Amino acid sequence: MNHLAPAAGTASSQPPRRAFLRLVGGGVVMAAGVGAAGCASGPPEAALQPWRMATAETELRRFMLAHALLAPNPHNRQSWIADLREPGRIHLLCDGERLLPETDPFGRQILIGCGAFIELALIAAAERGHSVTVALFPQGAPAARSLPAGTVVATLTPGPAGSAPRAPLYAAIARRHTAKTAYADGRPLPEALTSAWVETARRHGLQAGTVTAPEPLAALRRITREAYEIEAITPATWLESARLMRIGPDAIAKHRDGISLSSPMIRLLHTTGLFDPMEVPQRGQSSLQRVMDHWKPYETGSGLLWLVSAGNSRPQQLESGRAYVRQHLQATAAGVDMHPVSQALQEFEAMRGPYAAVHRALGVDPAQGTVQMLARVGYASAPAGPPPRRDLATMLRT
Repeated sequence: MNHLAPAAGTASSQPPRRAFLRLVGGGVVMAAGVGAAGCASGPPEAALQPWRMATAETELRRFMLAHALLAPNPHNRQSWIADLREPGRIHLLCDGERLLPETDPFGRQILIGCGAFIELALIAAAERGHSVTVALFPQGAPAARSLPAGTVVATLTPGPAGSAPRAPLYAAIARRHTAKTAYADGRPLPEALTSAWVETARRHGLQAGTVTAPEPLAALRRITREAYEIEAITPATWLESARLMRIGPDAIAKHRDGISLSSPMIRLLHTTGLFDPMEVPQRGQSSLQRVMDHWKPYETGSGLLWLVSAGNSRPQQLESGRAYVRQHLQATAAGVDMHPVSQALQEFEAMRGPYAAVHRALGVDPAQGTVQMLARVGYASAPAGPPPRRDLATMLRT
């Protein structure tokens, strides 16, 4: 569930055009909204309205969905369709127009995002006093290596009023954001929080833990750094992200998904034709160095949180999303930040080395278990803001 965006730099004198393009066109793995000169501007207010208006929905199912669409999801694709045509039920479908066939060829990360969507819907229903019956893949789970468009991921059936207690984590839904800045190093995590993460995973049939000791943490950071570079230099994965860039407030407001780039520097370079996101970084060039320079803050923090399933079934992928977003809400409630660094878990061919390495480092045999999520945790140097979201109406079938 990683978001890519470009970095830009300044120079005392302007180099030839192609050299300048290499300098600014390659740093496409920068946190959305971060400006080169420290003068970033966030997404336009119109793109943030779903974060402000979730409580305005009065009908129960729409109230649930207005909160569910705030769930974390890969590349902010928001691959969700909610079918409300059957009274009293929500049928959640996978939006086949919003998949990531290069970085997520089997749809595993998309389903993790759908699992997070389901969990937020349940928490919102509980806030209104309603339990929810969840049927995963009511028409059958898709094959392991294919996620067809229109797959019915789950059917949610709310129970009567008074059938569930209010959810303590509800208040954290609108405050949960992914902080991609540097984190404080060495600051310990609350023991109650790390215990809650383990228990949350257990309730979803998973295992979780944290890596905080210096040597194993350094080893995992080396693997994730290598994976970050591989995703950048692989043309198919780089270009998949580049096509999802929304540069400037007009594009962000129009699409309300993907990778938001709104810093004044990026907008200026793009307008003048000096920023070309379609240029793939290459080893030995300054474009890749800028990508890797931006990685440095990602090697900060208190440690890494991992989430592992005993297999890699489609229901387990959904449960991983449910557990992950609940863990993130628990972190938010405790004042702790979280940021996925899961490139090494992607299943495209060029990532085979880091994929095997991260499983070895965590003691997981890929034939018997799967690392579903890996996220750095700790205390961010600056608060994170909300990313754009599409309006609820765009996701509904009624």
